[in-house]
Amino acid sequence: MLLHGDGAGSFIPVSAAESGLLIYGEQRGAAVCDFNEDGLPDLVVSQNGAATKLYQNVSGHAGLRIKLKGSAQNPHGIGAAIRLMSGERFGPAREIHAGSGFWSQDSSTEILSGPERPTAVWIRWPGGKTTTTAVPANDNQMMIGLDGRLLLGP
Repeated sequence: MLLHGDGAGSFIPVSAAESGLLIYGEQRGAAVCDFNEDGLPDLVVSQNGAATKLYQNVSGHAGLRIKLKGSAQNPHGIGAAIRLMSGERFGPAREIHAGSGFWSQDSSTEILSGPERPTAVWIRWPGGKTTTTAVPANDNQMMIGLDGRLLLGP
């Protein structure tokens, strides 16, 4: 079952006809990633005794792909919280985590979007340090270092 957040702390079930997700069998794990790097989150679902399924997202508008480069001990920034900013307004927080289900793990590259083009990315790194990085015009992906600087390459 796909549940859609209503923005107020509750969830609304989404029908298979509306979501395009209809998986028969016994599912074991699911992970979200941007498989084709188009800025839309895709879904991978594993099944017990059956083929793994990849559901490519073909609707919605592309978000900003954000990858963190943390310390040598934590290169993906596991535990960091990321928020888009539009002017002084903050968007919802996303946390980089390791492990998201039965033998599965979401991508450490986050895809964030909002109703308007973001002006900056706010990050609270593991240990509590915060950085704010300006979003370059027309960029759809960023790699941000522990010091908040924009790095080359995703």
